[in-house]
Parts: sequence; C-alpha cells; structure tokens
Amino acid sequence: MFGFLFIYWIWKAFSNLALEYAKNKWKYFFIGLGSYYGITFLSAIIYVLVIAIFNGFDALDDDSYYSSGIDFIFALAGGLGCYGVYKYLESKGQQERELAEKEGIESIGLVQEN
Repeated sequence: MFGFLFIYWIWKAFSNLALEYAKNKWKYFFIGLGSYYGITFLSAIIYVLVIAIFNGFDALDDDSYYSSGIDFIFALAGGLGCYGVYKYLESKGQQERELAEKEGIESIGLVQEN
C-alpha cells in the first residue's frame, strides 16, 4: 500500500515540476520513478556486495542479514535519491528560465539580420 503512495507522490511532485518549467510531465514522472527504484535497487546491490566481501559469498544464504529494517533503509535511500534528482531538475529548470529571460531582455531593440 505504501508503494502506491510513493508512486503517487513521485508522480505529483515531478509532474508539477514539469508543468512549472513547461516540460513533458510523463518524461519527468518516469525520471522520478526510475530514480527512486534505481537508487533503491543500487543500495540493495551495494549491501549484498558488502556482506559478500566481508563475510564471504556463503553468508548470503544466511537469513540473519535480512530484516524489514533493511528494507526501510533501502526505501529511505531511494526517497533521498529521488529528492536529490528532483532538486537537480528544479535548479536546472530555474537556470534555463533565467537564461531565456536574460537572452530575451538583451535582444530587445536589436535588429536581426538574416
């Protein structure tokens, strides 16, 4: 159930960001969703590799390294990564908007030759 709420929150935040900066909202939604699940998966892979390196590959069969707290940490890492991607896209959109305004103001009154 919480997974559906995460997907809704990601969709809402990234689509509002896309509409604010006149971008494709579905593209931004898939960027947000991909960043959440990608970073969650990457953090799980890193955890498994660390367990395998320090305790050997035979330790991966042991269930004592798995708990619901670890799942929460992976989800938290995915959420923080998704927030980082959101802030990056927000600053990128703001810089593009400022650049477009600057170019628009400086070109007023200039004759364009073709």
